[in-house]
Amino acid sequence: MMEVFSLIIVVLLAWYWFSGARAREQAVVAARRACERHQLQLLDETVLLERLRPRRARDGRMRLRFEYSFEFSGEGEVRRNGTLVIFGGRVVSLELTLPDGTLYDTH
Repeated sequence: MMEVFSLIIVVLLAWYWFSGARAREQAVVAARRACERHQLQLLDETVLLERLRPRRARDGRMRLRFEYSFEFSGEGEVRRNGTLVIFGGRVVSLELTLPDGTLYDTH
């Protein structure tokens, strides 16, 4: 019985690790592309995981919902914040406040 429980824990940890690594890479690419589209610079070339929650998708399966934040700059000195959400293996939201004050949202 203990072996089955241990195996379940290992499988869940592997699922979390692989999903997290894939989602983080997607987040970096999406943030970089959004910044390039608006002639901005993604600072530190990284994203920060702010929140992770299991959610049920429309098909009824459990998926992980990753919420990331990142910083970008247009002028080189002022740091601005952006956010993005990955759910079900795809970017479902990406928002950033542009230097002129407008909000850019991909969805």
